Amino acid sequence: MQKILIIFIAFLQFFSVFAADDPAKKTGQNTEKWKFVGEEDGLKLYERNHEGSDIKEVKAVVTYQGTIQEAVDIMFDRLKHPQIFKYITFSDVLKKNDKCDWSYNQISVPVASNRDYYVKSCRVDNKDGSVSVTWVPFDDPKYPVTDKFVRVADNKGFYKFTQVEPDKIKVDYYIYNDPGGSLPVFVKNIAARQAVKDTLWTLHKEIMKRRAASKK
Repeated sequence: MQKILIIFIAFLQFFSVFAADDPAKKTGQNTEKWKFVGEEDGLKLYERNHEGSDIKEVKAVVTYQGTIQEAVDIMFDRLKHPQIFKYITFSDVLKKNDKCDWSYNQISVPVASNRDYYVKSCRVDNKDGSVSVTWVPFDDPKYPVTDKFVRVADNKGFYKFTQVEPDKIKVDYYIYNDPGGSLPVFVKNIAARQAVKDTLWTLHKEIMKRRAASKK
């Protein structure tokens, strides 16, 4: 069950997609200091308490091969996600402009209940040349709550992409979400930490995969 929850959160985070320049300003005014959790393959992981919840906020920092535009293109290529990623079964973009999209998404994983969620995802071009991609929940009557899915209502965060070398990006990632369900909180927190790592490496893998395909 714990493995299934990790898979679910990883896909929820990846396909919810999107970031804020300042998480304290954009995601709840939390000023508590981050606690260093560990480092693996250059990826540094942190967590801290979230007011009113036992579920932790998580952030990570990693640098790897890629460009800002490649990363952002993957984030907003939402309608292709169900064909690329196994557990995303449906995505619908309800509205889109040059900076944001408003989408509805469904996830199906073995054993765990199916989930669905709405997110507004936006690109933010920062003054220092980095690009943030933010996401927050929203609601819309097109897809009402049904017994077929657990509606995920609390899901917000950001990516911040900084080009540190011509072919190397630094990724700052923040996430807070509550996937719901009846599993113990400590299991959700363990799963969230693992899912953040999985999400960031999945992004890098997809960048490399698209590069290879473009050369054929």
